[in-house]
Amino acid sequence: MLNYQLNLDPNFINCLITGNNTMIDKFQNFILTPIKVSYKDRSDYTPIENFILNPIVLALIVFLVTYQAFSLNDDPKPSASDAALSNAMIYFEKADFDNAVLQLEAVVDNFSGTKAAHQAKFYLGRTAFINGNNDKALVYLSESVSKMKYDNLKKEGYIMLAELQNDTKMFDKAMKFTDSENEIKYISILKAKKLAQNGQTDQSLMLLESLDVDNPAYNQLFEEVYGYVLSIN
Repeated sequence: MLNYQLNLDPNFINCLITGNNTMIDKFQNFILTPIKVSYKDRSDYTPIENFILNPIVLALIVFLVTYQAFSLNDDPKPSASDAALSNAMIYFEKADFDNAVLQLEAVVDNFSGTKAAHQAKFYLGRTAFINGNNDKALVYLSESVSKMKYDNLKKEGYIMLAELQNDTKMFDKAMKFTDSENEIKYISILKAKKLAQNGQTDQSLMLLESLDVDNPAYNQLFEEVYGYVLSIN
């Protein structure tokens, strides 16, 4: 057995033990900062837009689409519809929504009735929602959300429909597809804001006061919504 003396810098060892705070801060900033789009400042994003433009959410969507392309068929090669959808999602991940829309519309037109077409409608609705084209968003999302295979897409779809239809029951549907208590709390805060906007401030305050919010990603939203409800009560 050969023995070599390993000389490690004490600062490097300390970094291994305590962690690199700078890198941790950068990572936290990355996952909490939504993607920038050309037509709107980040400061103008709504809470829902902050969620659906989160880089982790977008990356997960692209992963799911790619996974679907190779897993839903017996053939190891993806079907033409799934391949076309995967190509469209590359633009979506880069927030190049103009090219993404063109590609997604082609999937809907060329592969009508397929699972890929249903998903393309979902992403078209998602993009229309971000752009403020609520009429188009409502049509696409109403036709596609219930047909989504993955829970995270259904969850996101019902959150958008709650806003588009001004219907708090859609938030309850979204909660059925969550996979953590933190997600339920986040959606509950969105529901509380919508209740207040609809004049149901007592119900909104009751819901907010029932929440134990300790996630830094949601604290600011909670404080903003709680302050808003108190101001109109």
